[in-house]
Amino acid sequence: MPQEIKQFLERIEKLVNLKKCEDPNYIRVQINENLRKEIYKEQKGKCWLCNCKTKVPTTHHIQPEGESKKENLVMLCPLCHQFVHWILKKYLNYRGTAGRLPFSK
Repeated sequence: MPQEIKQFLERIEKLVNLKKCEDPNYIRVQINENLRKEIYKEQKGKCWLCNCKTKVPTTHHIQPEGESKKENLVMLCPLCHQFVHWILKKYLNYRGTAGRLPFSK
């Protein structure tokens, strides 16, 4: 298996192999804009998952109901971000996540 595909699959597994938050009242603290810029710079403007260069980066929480701290955040391109949330919603029933991909029925 090519190394790029292996790395992609390992990263998908990391993003979806999570303990679910059971607190129905949990409210996450907003991500600080300086922290977003720092993560973007560290990742050299590339999506953490597919490694594409993105002009419209999105910040994703590795642990969905986790804290907005650097060790719990990665920068994703919009499509990968939506893809990860689709997996979380469809297969793990996470609340507050996008339920559809633009090309899904």
